[in-house]
Amino acid sequence: MGIVSLREAGEHAHRILDTVRQGARATDDDEMARSWTRCLEQHRLHPDRPHRPSVVPAAQLAQRQERLADVIDCARHEMATLYQQLADTESAVVLTDTDGVILHMVSSPAFAEDVTPLGFHVGAVWSEAEAGTNGMGTCLVAASPVAVRREDHFFTRLTSLTCSAVPVFDPQGQMTAVLDVTSRSSLQQQHSLVLLGMTAQMIENRLLELRHPEAHLLHFHSRPEFVYTLHEGKLALEADGRILAGNRSALFQLGLHSVAELRERRLEDLLHTRLAELVERCRRSAFHPVVSFGAQGASRFFVVARPPASETGAHELPVALTGPSTGTR
Repeated sequence: MGIVSLREAGEHAHRILDTVRQGARATDDDEMARSWTRCLEQHRLHPDRPHRPSVVPAAQLAQRQERLADVIDCARHEMATLYQQLADTESAVVLTDTDGVILHMVSSPAFAEDVTPLGFHVGAVWSEAEAGTNGMGTCLVAASPVAVRREDHFFTRLTSLTCSAVPVFDPQGQMTAVLDVTSRSSLQQQHSLVLLGMTAQMIENRLLELRHPEAHLLHFHSRPEFVYTLHEGKLALEADGRILAGNRSALFQLGLHSVAELRERRLEDLLHTRLAELVERCRRSAFHPVVSFGAQGASRFFVVARPPASETGAHELPVALTGPSTGTR
């Protein structure tokens, strides 16, 4: 199906077709133009042709939810909190897997009922191939935050919605889910993206601890007030100092590009100390941050090293560790 043969629709469809025909090459930095091109040329979709996303069978949905049960468990509370923060009854907070299947959704019953005819519900597939340009599907392709305003959607029937979406990464640095806010409002996409990014970080930090219950945990930042907050770097380590996993803040602060690169190192490759010594120093400080220098002496971090939870009594930890997650209220 060629692009020329598709020119029979209304204003929205003409805008998309003209952009792809005349401007896609000139707007290679435009995520929407690239997405529209994929929808037309790869997925053979048409903006005005009625199309509802497919829905996975109930048994397959249950399998997908079970496969990401720990991610959903880490996300459930954070999604509810985000929904309350948005204070928008005509919105939904959504979690999908990496195929774009909606696994969990938080919204008002009225909004959920209104968008169900569009195929917006748990079990529906919102990949670009199924739903055209949209927050969840386009975020999966871009692997980065995406805001899709009303007219940015590929399908005309979705232009009443605004979607903002961010990727969620697992402790190995692989994208494991997409977190999305979909609303009838065309305002505050950047505000939504900021809140979504913070929520994704909280989910990732929870997931790191959940997937490494027997690991030593290292909390660190170049500024002491940011330890035990959303902004801290976090590493999971074996008792011998071998690094198992880390969050995005850890990569940024250490100047590394991937978790794979991080896993090639041991703690003493990064800090001028050994894990056992650092844990003992932290015990003496009642698990408040202590100073540690980079292995090359060029940087200084404020660090807390915690032994596995099975070895540490809750009474030993600072209040910040046992209270609510920073930034969730």
